[in-house]
Amino acid sequence: MSPSTKRLLTFFCKYVYYAGAGDFLCNGVKESKIYRIYTLISFSVYFIMIFLENLAALIGDFPEVEGKSAVMFSAIHDIILIKMFLIFYYKSSIIKLNNEMALVMSDIEEESVIKRQQNKVLWGIGLYVLTVYLSLISYGVESLRKVIVEGTPFYTVVTYFPSYYDNSFMASTFRVFFYMTWLYMMLPMIAADCMPIVHLIIMAYKFVTLCNYYDRIRRNFYNNLKIMNNQSAARILKLQCLRGILLHQKLMFLAEEIHRIFGIIMSLQVCESSAVAVLLLLRLALSPHMNLTNAFMTYTFVGSLFFLLALNLWNAGEITYQASLLSNAMFYCGWHVCEMEPTHNDIRCIILIGCAQAQKPLILKAFGIQDLSYSTFVSVARMTYSVFAVFYQRRT
Repeated sequence: MSPSTKRLLTFFCKYVYYAGAGDFLCNGVKESKIYRIYTLISFSVYFIMIFLENLAALIGDFPEVEGKSAVMFSAIHDIILIKMFLIFYYKSSIIKLNNEMALVMSDIEEESVIKRQQNKVLWGIGLYVLTVYLSLISYGVESLRKVIVEGTPFYTVVTYFPSYYDNSFMASTFRVFFYMTWLYMMLPMIAADCMPIVHLIIMAYKFVTLCNYYDRIRRNFYNNLKIMNNQSAARILKLQCLRGILLHQKLMFLAEEIHRIFGIIMSLQVCESSAVAVLLLLRLALSPHMNLTNAFMTYTFVGSLFFLLALNLWNAGEITYQASLLSNAMFYCGWHVCEMEPTHNDIRCIILIGCAQAQKPLILKAFGIQDLSYSTFVSVARMTYSVFAVFYQRRT
């Protein structure tokens, strides 16, 4: 089967489906009753665990390290729960968006471009999943080390129940169960985090494909001039340019839909990554005798947060960049060789309108204020380090 956008979306939506987050497939396979029960039970368990995390952060009696972990994880999981709720809220819109993105420009997709698109999606999501699970496994290893060496209870996610001072077999069983739940809960959470990223990457490569389309019709136009008169070749070029302008309008509509559906999710990611990274860096800096597993746990956690932020901001910025190249591709399509027509349908008027539309910057924004772009990632990284440095200086 040849690579295509539809195949890529179907592959990702199958992962979302098997992770228990619902059916977002392009062909809209109906969810069975058993699957809905499974989803309800799994998300009920997730919600109960996050609720217990919030109770631990608000009224729990824990030592300093566990208390800070309770506050951090309750904040992270609350934000992720909001993102998952938004995914479910916009489910019908996402299914429609998937269908439209799979179909638009499907007849002019180039295999080389699609392969680059697929590699970017697979490598990006694969590396993010790797950093997340390296961090989670290191949390389990560090907690197990403390149980063996220091005799403390096994704690990864800190929940109000069981109590920290309860060393019974039942309490230990619940702690291990919550850790295993945490590992499994990350599957739909990763699906919610990566869904905007997949659509951003696909949209960026849609603009690449459209630029290549204009380059291709330019070459075809000059070839047509060799075998037919200027008027006939210009007529073909004009029809192809009109189609390109309509495709551009469709892409602009899809970009607005992506921003409408995933805008809040990407905005929350900016806040989550920067705030939690500060807490983790402070924890790293204020613990001079941190062992290897603890340091690895913290570094991988910070790395996963910043990598997810980078995937969102870099790919949003890539859309802006690729969209900015379209006006040049339109301008150099070969219109200047065509004979001028004494009507409003002259190809020069069509190209002028198309270039004017393409020159409008396509910029996605966080909370309607902050640009989602390459420069924003650098700004957030600098701001995170600045806040960390201020708090660290005050503590020392």
